[in-house]
Amino acid sequence: MCALSYFQDEIENDPLLWFQALDEHCNRIFGPDSILPSDKIDDGDGESRVLPIYPGSGGGKRREQYGNTAFWLKHHRVIPLNNLQDISAPLSVAVAEIPQGYKDWATQYLMGETVRIAIIHFADGSYPIINYSTPQLFVCNDLSDEAIRLEKALECISAAKSEGAHILVMPELTITPAIRLKITNKLDLLNEKEGENHALSVPVIVLGSFHEQVEMGLRNHAEAILGLDGTHLFGCDKRRAVTFNNCREGLECASTPLTCLLTPLGLMAMAICKDMFDGKPAAALSSLSPDWLLVPSMSEKLSPHRAAAKQLHDTGGTVVAVANQEMPGIEDYDPGFVHHEKREDCTTDMAFITVARKDNHLRRIK
Repeated sequence: MCALSYFQDEIENDPLLWFQALDEHCNRIFGPDSILPSDKIDDGDGESRVLPIYPGSGGGKRREQYGNTAFWLKHHRVIPLNNLQDISAPLSVAVAEIPQGYKDWATQYLMGETVRIAIIHFADGSYPIINYSTPQLFVCNDLSDEAIRLEKALECISAAKSEGAHILVMPELTITPAIRLKITNKLDLLNEKEGENHALSVPVIVLGSFHEQVEMGLRNHAEAILGLDGTHLFGCDKRRAVTFNNCREGLECASTPLTCLLTPLGLMAMAICKDMFDGKPAAALSSLSPDWLLVPSMSEKLSPHRAAAKQLHDTGGTVVAVANQEMPGIEDYDPGFVHHEKREDCTTDMAFITVARKDNHLRRIK
């Protein structure tokens, strides 16, 4: 009775103890291990995905109240699917996860104390063939030499594997759909013949991007695959067209939602070139605060990319990796960079940058 009286006195002095006890009880029942990427909550303003926070990723630095989701933000990562803040016409957001049957393989490579990133620039002489048939628009139909680009891409993946890379990023407009298919077929064959530790088995490979025709129209599309056997992880469509030779990039659609991948490294996203710093795609990325942002790029200058990367890291703890290819006919180029605790610029056609894994110290950002 005395104990009960003492407990009642505590409650009367601090009624929030009830909520604290309930919060801790709910966390014991609905812990991070019990949350799947398919789980959704609705805070009255829209749906959100509830994701576990993996050790070493921290779930990003951002701590915001999305409607009535404060409890979930305390113990999990909350990804708004259709109510991204500060975006008047929000983009649709999707969350992918490593396919069933591949998680154990990926985890054994992605749970170390460091992450090694390979940034690729192609100096093989192959360039995108540009079509100006439509007034004021340009489209890249093909590469000048697909065979040499395929050979160089496989060579880069092999070198990245030898160097212990965990993530490899190729630039924008460098990997056609045909080359992508040949690379994935090659990985599948190697896995079948040589096993899971074959010469090209880099865990995460971003196969650049290229213009391709789909049912909804022309898009600029990149894909990330598992180096084990070429299994698709997630894709990315470019949304902000660039201008080249006074013509606008002839993008007609971006049918792939803004997709994040849940990995043992935390939340991973992609953006193609201008999308990382311009317009609604950039605002969406800032709101999501992924742990990793992988960027295929084709640009003369990377100053806006660097400014955006610094902002993303300073406000959300995002590690940004940019692989850049020069525009056709341009001699000078900047091969890319990785921005983590500091910015490391690439000075060679194939650069390896090591990032230390550590918990992001979560802090509230107003």
